Amino acid sequence: MIVKVIEEIENTFKDLLLSEINFCINDKIIKRGKLLNLSIKDFFIVFLLEVQKGGKKTYEIPYPFHILKNNKSILFDYKVDTFVHNDPVKYVKVKNFKPKKNSKFYDVEMIIRKA
Repeated sequence: MIVKVIEEIENTFKDLLLSEINFCINDKIIKRGKLLNLSIKDFFIVFLLEVQKGGKKTYEIPYPFHILKNNKSILFDYKVDTFVHNDPVKYVKVKNFKPKKNSKFYDVEMIIRKA
């Protein structure tokens, strides 16, 4: 199971390795850089990026509920609807749950694409 998930992630990002990429939420770029490597750590995908200032930075993002790839971009779906599979009872329960701190990945879709 875990090996299958790792292979899926690797195959999804194979075409973007060593390319300049942008991470966008709501049409706003939240991170950019050249994708050098990626790995899975616990519930996070860790991206090693070469940033414009010449250094290497790691960027950890939580594993999404759904990944959709097309020829121009990769969509990471963090929507609550996707998480609860459109079940209204579960949706209300999740919406009523109050997190300790707000996350920029809560109930959004993130798009990763070549710059």
